[in-house]
Amino acid sequence: MRYTVTRRRRWLALAGIGLCAVVALSGCAAPAPLPGGPQVETEMLPLEDSLVIKDQLREELALPPVDLETMQWLDRLQGELTGDRNFGSPAISKDRSAVTIIWYGTPSARLEELVAEAPEKLTVVIQRAVFRPAELNELALRAVTTEGLVSGVQVAMGSATPDASGVTIGIVELPAGRSLEQLGTAFAQALQRPDVPIAVEVSGMVVPFNS
Repeated sequence: MRYTVTRRRRWLALAGIGLCAVVALSGCAAPAPLPGGPQVETEMLPLEDSLVIKDQLREELALPPVDLETMQWLDRLQGELTGDRNFGSPAISKDRSAVTIIWYGTPSARLEELVAEAPEKLTVVIQRAVFRPAELNELALRAVTTEGLVSGVQVAMGSATPDASGVTIGIVELPAGRSLEQLGTAFAQALQRPDVPIAVEVSGMVVPFNS
């Protein structure tokens, strides 16, 4: 379930349902529909410890800048909530008019306070996550750091999906005779989380961009 909150009107509206840290040996984009209006394309804001790929940085630089008031609010939001296991990375729309916050379960009192403090011009959406974001990040980290987790497969990167509905795992190459769907099932079993959808894609070697 998604709650839409705007500071000007100070209300919560219930709508349809709804992290993004990337672990590599990389950050992300997702569409987020706003209730009663058109879809707003959003980009996930990487957490401080996320690594950013060159192409993503180039795309970010081509977008309109985020104004200082919004940036300061986003910094405060992430600074105060990053340690909360229910909190996923926020996303800001490409026109910089709306922010979507991924959250598992009932919004905390502090989250609602921070939303109420958002710039008046900003529309804020709290989107309910299917899984707890911290748990998905931990699964992605295990997939990347556990050597031989799935036999014959070299993992290059892993991340929670932007809406916290599952995990994406990037592999260097697809082993002969095995499909991506089969590997997704194999990773879910190896991680002992068959309830979590795991999508596997061939990413090749991922080279972090640090400067």
